This record gives sequence, C-alpha cells and structure tokens, in this order.
Amino acid sequence: MLSRKVLLSLLAGAIASLSLPPFGIFPAILCLAYPAMQFARQEQRPQALRVIAAMGMGWFTASTHWVAHSLLVGEAEFWYLLPLAALGLPALLTLFWVGAGAVAWRYQRSAAARVGWLLFGLAIAEFARGHVATGFPWNSPGYSFSAHLWLLQSASWFGLYGLTFLALGFAFAPSLWWVGHKRLAMLFIAIPLALALMGGFRLGGEPVNSTAVKQVRLVQPVIAQAEKWDRAKRGQHLSHIVRTASAKTPIPQLMIWPETAFSAFASKDGSLLTAMAQQALPFDGHLITGMPRLDNEGRLFNSAALVDAEGQIKAVYDKRRLVPFGEFAPFRQFLPFVDVIAGPKDFSVGTSDRLFTVPGYGKIALLICYESIFPDHIGRGEKRPELIVNITNDAWFGRTLGPWQHLAQSRMRAVEEGVPMMRVANNGISAGFDAHGRILGQIALDSVGTIDLIVPPAIAPTIFTRYGNVGFLGLLVLAGLLFLRLDQKLLIGQ
Repeated sequence: MLSRKVLLSLLAGAIASLSLPPFGIFPAILCLAYPAMQFARQEQRPQALRVIAAMGMGWFTASTHWVAHSLLVGEAEFWYLLPLAALGLPALLTLFWVGAGAVAWRYQRSAAARVGWLLFGLAIAEFARGHVATGFPWNSPGYSFSAHLWLLQSASWFGLYGLTFLALGFAFAPSLWWVGHKRLAMLFIAIPLALALMGGFRLGGEPVNSTAVKQVRLVQPVIAQAEKWDRAKRGQHLSHIVRTASAKTPIPQLMIWPETAFSAFASKDGSLLTAMAQQALPFDGHLITGMPRLDNEGRLFNSAALVDAEGQIKAVYDKRRLVPFGEFAPFRQFLPFVDVIAGPKDFSVGTSDRLFTVPGYGKIALLICYESIFPDHIGRGEKRPELIVNITNDAWFGRTLGPWQHLAQSRMRAVEEGVPMMRVANNGISAGFDAHGRILGQIALDSVGTIDLIVPPAIAPTIFTRYGNVGFLGLLVLAGLLFLRLDQKLLIGQ
C-alpha cells in the first residue's frame, strides 16, 4: 500500500503540471517543493526514490495523458492499448527523474544540499530526456515560463533547458527555506521575477512591427484523421484544400499547407500536384506543403516541398526527427503489436537541408510536426533563416491539452531564435508569432479556414542563437559549486 507521503507527492506532481500550457498557472510549480522536501528527509534510498517516482508520475500522467487519445481516432479498435499509452509513457519519462534522484540522494550530509543536487540532477535528466533515443522533451518544466509573455523572453537568453533549471529552482525554493537556507530560497524566488521584468523591458524596446509588407496565407483544412488516408476520398480532400486556400482574394505570394496535406506521392501523381498549385496560387506565388515521399530506393519520408505556381517542386526537406511508435517503431522485431500503432513500414530519417529560399521572403527553415519541440535546431550564420515554418497535424490529439502544448512549444522556438514563426496545422491551432513570441493571429482548433498574416522581420541573433546551451551549462557550473559548498557546511537535521 502506498504511503501518505507518496500519494501526496503524486498529487503534488499533478497539480504542479498546471504551470504548463494551456493553464499557465506558474505558481502551481511550487507544489514540487513538497516531494523535494520529503525526498531530502528520507533515511532510506528506496523510500526517497518512491517519492521522486510519484512526483514524476503525477507530473507526466497529468500533462501527457492526451497521448492515449490517438488510439481512439476512427473506430477505436485498439482501445485495449490505452493503459500502455496513458501510463506507460509517463512511467518511461519518470525513469529520468528517478535516475536523478538516485544520484542526488548519495549526498547525505545535508538536507539543503540534497535538495540542491536533486535540482541539479533533474536539470541534467531533462536535458538527457531531450536527446536520448531521439529525445522527447515534451512538457519539460521550462515550458512553465510560457505562462506570461514577459517570462517567455528569458528563452532568448537561456533556452528551454536553462529555463528548466530556473523553473525547478523556483519550485524547490520553499524546500530550501524549510531546511534553513533562506537566502538561497529567496534567490531562486527572485530570479524569475527579475527575468519577467527584464522581459517586459525587452518587449517595450521592440514594438510590434506593423510596417512589414510581406504576407503569408496559412491554410487549416481540418480533414478528419480517420478519413485522411482513405484513397476513395483523396480527390474530395484535395479539392477541399484548394477551395479553402483560394476562397479569399487577393492571395499572398506565399501559401502554407499543413503536414501531409498533399496525401499522394508526387512521383506518381505529379499532375495532380500541378493542377492544385495552378488553381490555388497567383502567377508568381509559391506553396509550402507537407507530403509523403518515396525516393528511388523505395524509402518513405515525411517531407515538405516548395512548389511554384506551375506545380514544379523547387525544393524538398525530409523530416529528420521522427516520432517513436508514430513514424518508426524501435525494436519492431520484438513487438508484434507495433504495426497497429506505427504502421507496417517505417519512415526514414531525412538528411536534406531544412532551408528553403523563397523569392521575396528569403530563407525559410522548415520544422515538421514533432521537430518543433526540440530547441537549437535552427541554423546560425549564413544558415539563419528570416522565417521559421512549422507544418503539423494535431488531429490525433482531439480536444485535449496536446494542441495547446504543441503550440506553446513552437512559440518558444521563435523566442529562442529571434525569428518569426508560422505554424500550420491540418487540425489543431494554426498561428503566427513574431520574433518575441507575440501572436500575430491564429485559427482556432476544429475551425476550417485561412488567415493572412504579415511576416515581421527577424531580430538580431539572440544569446541563445549565438551560444546555444552555454547559458544552461553556466547555470549548472555555478549551481554545482554552490551545492558542493552546502554539502560541506550543513548536516542533515540542521
């Protein structure tokens, strides 16, 4: 039977996740102080790790339960896999936190140092979660900084992983106070407040640019996921996309359709793509659309293509970050049920350049769906784009937390890089953001339509653009030195 401390830690983790989008209740993350305090006070490692496991399961189950919704799309014939999706994924992600707790608990000479090393370890664990086995940094605590636009500006200095360290420091501040280290607690409380004020000044010094003349049309067709790959309805779906895209005039010179909007192979149905482009675009226009692609070796890619008004493909980008169990199946030979989740054929990892050069718009960096959750994937120097385009299909998520979380993650990429972002979903929330994350306009979930948005300029390269995760590493070094000192000075029980 689970102890009261474990159950309360589970609840604390769940409530703390309310700091994440779409709720954005930033102070809710302070609930993590309770399991951190209980962890530091435990006399046995198994007891301490049960507390951390409960905290992680609460956080990840509450914030990623919507993943199971993908199994309910269509006829829901795979409903029996719901427990695996709803609890298996959180359990897997929780292992990163438990590993951090196992290392932190070794520092037994002071409760304050143990809390500090837990913070240190969790920050590293979140970085590892973003990289191990293709990575899955969804709902990292750093996304709690999306709660307010002023706070979000910190992403341009520290990036997601630096914000994760600072968010956890804020969360654990009450724990540090309770163990007698009040000055350090006050420091961790003060840092987000100071960053919010600095963010406000940053926004005040960079007013919304209303003089931009370039426009782009975002097209959200809302094709039902259960019907999307029905070949008998392909013509109907593609006609619907063209009608939706060209319903309003004048049409901007750049139009963006979502992930796999062209649901055929251009190598086999090129005439169909040509006809669609000619109907939808002005004579000097260009289209960015998602499509599946087969290469000469028969490999399957999830791709984006730049198409001109004559229907000619001018550039192709093949997705590099694939969704585990969505676009490829790890250990397929050992998992006989995996075909029902990932399909019988894996997508291949792309190697092409993600930059498109579009006349009148300059360099555009492509992110396909899941790729937008990863920081530091946009080029620097000559490869730095004027615009980021994220095409996606969030129809799998339904009316859950997923579409809003995915939107917030894309928004943070714009702020990190100082480059405007246009995000286009089949269903979900299509939107545009300027280089500071301010919303330029959006199409609501489940709404068929288009929106024409100005393309504001990118700003000067941010600190994160220039130096990547150096800010995060700097925070770790400073914290490591500080916690080593605490571990030497304090004794457990003081």
